[in-house]
Amino acid sequence: MTPPRRKALWLLAAAVGAIAAVNGLDVPLSARRLRALAGGEPVLDLRPGFGPDQASFVLGRLGAAGRSSYLTMLWTVDLLLPALFGLALWSALGAGALARWRWLALAAAAVDYLENVGLSALILAFPGRHPMLATLAGLLTAAKFSLYVLAAACGAAGLWLARRASRGEGLDSEGGSP
Repeated sequence: MTPPRRKALWLLAAAVGAIAAVNGLDVPLSARRLRALAGGEPVLDLRPGFGPDQASFVLGRLGAAGRSSYLTMLWTVDLLLPALFGLALWSALGAGALARWRWLALAAAAVDYLENVGLSALILAFPGRHPMLATLAGLLTAAKFSLYVLAAACGAAGLWLARRASRGEGLDSEGGSP
């Protein structure tokens, strides 16, 4: 295994571990703890998208202490996670045959940070309702998930193609690409 692929796999393992810890452990500032504070409702950045009514409902269910914890989570834990995810996907894409798609990793992390800004504004403005801001934050959440999934799929495909090419599979009789 080449050093770039080894580095990419370590970063991907760290990203998967971080996702598991944030979503699985019942500790302060974890998704699991915030969900409990919201009466079992997933927080906004873990939904595939949401609208103004859902945003208001979830923020109301969180209560003042939950909204404070959510805001703290967004600017501590969720400040590090997009950087880790983006770096892991950047490395995976760069180590494979689809390196020209590395920008997807940066776009996903950038949208994740923009989503945090939108969610923070919603939390700080609560109980005021800002339908356009809530709609924008919901769209950013959907875009974040879409970009991360697309970047991960391209990274996996690129690593698979690079591995296949390094083994000489898929080459024509003259040694060139198919």
